[in-house]
Amino acid sequence: MTRLVYIGGYGHSGSTLLEYLLAASPKVVACGEVASVLRERGRKGKCTCGREVRLCPLWGPLLASTETLDGMTHERLARALVAQDGGAHAVLVDSSKTAWLSAAVPFRLASELGPDFRLVHLVRDPRAVSWSAVKKSGRRGTRPLMPLRSGSAALGWWVANLACERFGRRYPDRYLRVRYEDLARAPAETMRRLLAEILPESEWRAADVGGSDNRHQLYGNRMRAASLSLAEVKEDTGWTRDMPRAYRSLVSALTAPLRRRYGYD
Repeated sequence: MTRLVYIGGYGHSGSTLLEYLLAASPKVVACGEVASVLRERGRKGKCTCGREVRLCPLWGPLLASTETLDGMTHERLARALVAQDGGAHAVLVDSSKTAWLSAAVPFRLASELGPDFRLVHLVRDPRAVSWSAVKKSGRRGTRPLMPLRSGSAALGWWVANLACERFGRRYPDRYLRVRYEDLARAPAETMRRLLAEILPESEWRAADVGGSDNRHQLYGNRMRAASLSLAEVKEDTGWTRDMPRAYRSLVSALTAPLRRRYGYD
């Protein structure tokens, strides 16, 4: 049976990159943010495998009609993807994360799938996360709204990461933690360690990055559709230069205890 790996944590933390690199293994199939398929009602016209969604071997049968999604829960859609894969891959990846309404999803999937479920907790410095969220919202130049957006991102960061922490306490044998900074600075070493835990029978090779036909990421960061090599993986440190000191201090204060737990002093 295909195992399900769920990437938890907050948005703007590098989940699309992690999923992209995981898909360097031909035994892994990447499905992107499955939760977004339900929210957007399958509006995407093309899959990252290069085919139109209706012709995609993974999503096509499930999205032949938007009515298929009526009443569908996140857990049910994830299980349908596993069934659709039919054991063609050893691992299927869902990068929906654990913010807000998705916080409880890993618990339900773990209950339903048992040992065939793993949570990979992806962590990033909350100041970097907050600045990325501010930029995406298009409010970087709207100073009165920046504290609100920064505070909202800090709260979401708490919720998403505490959900993962709670999962790790409940299911320690199905929980793994990865820091975005470690992934970006030493991608090959980080991926080899991670894959050794998820798929000990498989070898992760840097030369295979971007070369497989096993990425079906309908939603996620736009880099999911790029042709990426390992040499192009770089840490995004723009926040250290561009984030105003007042907002950096605000997020630092709001996230201090958990931030320090992850080594972000």
